[in-house]
Amino acid sequence: MGLDIKELRAGYGNIEALHGISLQVSDGDYVAVVGANGAGKSTLLKAISGTVRSFGGTISFDGKALTRMPAHQIPLCRIAHVPEGRQIFPRLSVYDNLMLGAWLVKDPDQRSQRLGLVYDLFPRLKERAAQMAGTLSGGEQQMVAVGRALMLGPRLIMLDEPSQGLAPKLVNEMYEQLREVHKLGTSVLLVEQNTTSALKYSTRAYVMERGKIILSGLSEELRDKDEIRRAYLGI
Repeated sequence: MGLDIKELRAGYGNIEALHGISLQVSDGDYVAVVGANGAGKSTLLKAISGTVRSFGGTISFDGKALTRMPAHQIPLCRIAHVPEGRQIFPRLSVYDNLMLGAWLVKDPDQRSQRLGLVYDLFPRLKERAAQMAGTLSGGEQQMVAVGRALMLGPRLIMLDEPSQGLAPKLVNEMYEQLREVHKLGTSVLLVEQNTTSALKYSTRAYVMERGKIILSGLSEELRDKDEIRRAYLGI
């Protein structure tokens, strides 16, 4: 079934930032939400995670209503959120940061299995397991943030600007690793200003502007139509 959002209105205080957003992410889907800074992309992910107030509309995952669910219960639905800016714990080791992502996983064998999967995807994290996370490079810190989310064993992983602040080579590496995550059967909802990479790797995409969805379709079609690229995507 997956994620289903209908006519979502959400914002901060009394200020509405999302104006009737409707969006779907089916099981096994890879969906990108692209748009300029301030379009409302981050607010959308925060609304799904329950950290931003919803004023109206519905958010459901596998038929279960999320709109009024407390934020700390959203991970119980196996929805993981990799926030903008990584939000790792700099004074904890890489290993400890990763294990914080497994706080809901009670079975030690399952935790060990998921840690092995993360180390397979990001070998550098295994090499630096005992190192303080704050001493890592920006690209390595992004690996920690994604790896921590994967420790939950998510059915849906949401990523907010994962390429932010990374060199072009590391951006490509990060997206290749996300492709491997998707191949494992995890649904991906990605928000990005880096339109080129987002449309290259995703299957479907939505274009946001001023808190509204103004365009949607197959990523390949959006990427290849010159008039859409010029008018909406800036590429």
